[in-house]
Amino acid sequence: MLFRITIGVVLLISAACGKRTTAEDDDDPSSYDSIEIEPAQATLTVPLGGTATQDYAVVGIRGTRRTDITGLCGFTIDSAFGTFTDATVTVGPRGGKTGVTAGCGTVTATAQLAVNLTGTVIMPGTPANAADLFNGATTATDPARTPKIEYPLDKAVSPRNIPPVEVQYVASGNDLFHVTMTSTFLSVDLYTTSVEAMMSVADWDAITWSAAGAELAITVEGLAQAAPTSKYASPATTLTMSNDNIDKTAIYYWASSQGNVMSQTFGSLTPPSVVKGDCTSCHSVSRSGTRIGYSRCVNNNCSGETMGVGFMRYDAVTKTWNEIVNANALAIKGSYTTFAPVGNPFPSDDQAVAMVTLNNATFALYDPDTGTQIPSNLSVANATPNGAPSTRAALMPDWAPDGTKVVYVSGTNPGQWIDLSGGAIATMSYNYTAGTHTFGDPQYLVNTPVTLPHGTFSNFFFPSFSPDGELVVFNAARTGWRANPAHTAGQRLMLAKSDGTWVQDLNALNGGYVDSDITWPHWAPAASNEYYWVVFSSQRDYGHRVTRANSHPSCVANGVLQCKQLWLGAIAKNKLTGGIDPSAPPMWLPGQDMQADNISPFWSVPAGIQ
Repeated sequence: MLFRITIGVVLLISAACGKRTTAEDDDDPSSYDSIEIEPAQATLTVPLGGTATQDYAVVGIRGTRRTDITGLCGFTIDSAFGTFTDATVTVGPRGGKTGVTAGCGTVTATAQLAVNLTGTVIMPGTPANAADLFNGATTATDPARTPKIEYPLDKAVSPRNIPPVEVQYVASGNDLFHVTMTSTFLSVDLYTTSVEAMMSVADWDAITWSAAGAELAITVEGLAQAAPTSKYASPATTLTMSNDNIDKTAIYYWASSQGNVMSQTFGSLTPPSVVKGDCTSCHSVSRSGTRIGYSRCVNNNCSGETMGVGFMRYDAVTKTWNEIVNANALAIKGSYTTFAPVGNPFPSDDQAVAMVTLNNATFALYDPDTGTQIPSNLSVANATPNGAPSTRAALMPDWAPDGTKVVYVSGTNPGQWIDLSGGAIATMSYNYTAGTHTFGDPQYLVNTPVTLPHGTFSNFFFPSFSPDGELVVFNAARTGWRANPAHTAGQRLMLAKSDGTWVQDLNALNGGYVDSDITWPHWAPAASNEYYWVVFSSQRDYGHRVTRANSHPSCVANGVLQCKQLWLGAIAKNKLTGGIDPSAPPMWLPGQDMQADNISPFWSVPAGIQ
């Protein structure tokens, strides 16, 4: 269990001036010149897991006379902070600033309440006098003894409702550690002998609420218990805790080293579940969360003639996924899929349309509930972007949220339907009239090389529309994608305005001008207030938990240097001007298997699945 040392309640109350009387004959609050809440400003300190109280009064003012009319008034406060009983508020463990309102008949008054969250947590196995040891030690400077924070990444941005984040650091010859988490309205201390530190769910929730909209500064001090006179402090790592809460939506990803499509609900602390096994690979999920399209190497043979496409549909009654079209039948030979969103072209989710990349590198429409091909002009439309005279490859489609267009990869090599080089990002319009599916002439969105300090990027792929259709995130590479080996250098994410007005490299999200093998980006399905959220796969280290040195052999055998993991990146809405990087360093997605190669995350509404 965790041991807490709590700090007593501190009240800073503003003084009121003037003579105070009680209401006797005049019980109509509107008859006063004005009314005031006392105290007008107050500060409470509340411990982790605890509560604190504050008494209030209301006075009616007529001239110099001040009359207590508290009994005639009712009080309210933001329920996220606390509740009132008569004129006393009880606040829970959440720091921040909020208003207090007194309603007295037809008149009101307001006051300000600041709440500071504090607490000390001593992890199991840690000396009970750990705080005293650090308080008695002198801060010294020695790079060899200074702890280094490995995770979270400095200047990362996190949704407020992310599950507890594990702080990881290098011991640097120390065996006792003091982790501090501070923000404007919180100060929490944690003591441990471990090189990882993580708060309980309840305490972390209190911390993220308290830091929401501000920076959470994390530092680590270390000392050696055998010689505790000197301590060494790391530089602070700052984590911006946004006000955004991500809905309990589901992320469906491919654990490629295991051959399974997995599902994990954002924020869930339970292990991910297997949706489909049997060496299932490239997949997509409908925006309604009720259909999955996938491809499979039948009998472990991934040639063009033995890679089939299948479709699954979720049964809300039995709460199971049913395989409507089995890829093993090889009735549809291809790779990538996408679904028209609900409401386009049909009014409900009872019917659906899927677009499939066929093994001849062209598109075709299919009914995902029957496996029947649907007539359209697709094979003609996507062959000649901008009226180009030669046929090109078409693959990796993504249907816009409003259903009116599709973004995809137009490749220079006609036969490329999985791997590719020379990819450009193209869009084409879509219309459904009188039972006819018609696609317009494609236009290039991104086909001009982008030169960065570490090379020129000319191969663009894996495009994905933002939930409002305003943006397209995509991969960029200096060379071909996924040609042996699968970890070809130079894969990173870029962003484009969907109308083609600008293209921007996401340098902060990519980790600078380095190669972290970033691929398969997709967006959270619902738009948040401050940020767009992108989930993707990367070979970057997750602290010391996932590195090249400790990755499971099955990941390396799958063609990567270390187990790829899923990461969550923030795109700031107030920086979408072009020429400014709107991204931030990412967060590791909690709950995934650290010993699996996790790629191709699709984020969708769970539609009763979870």
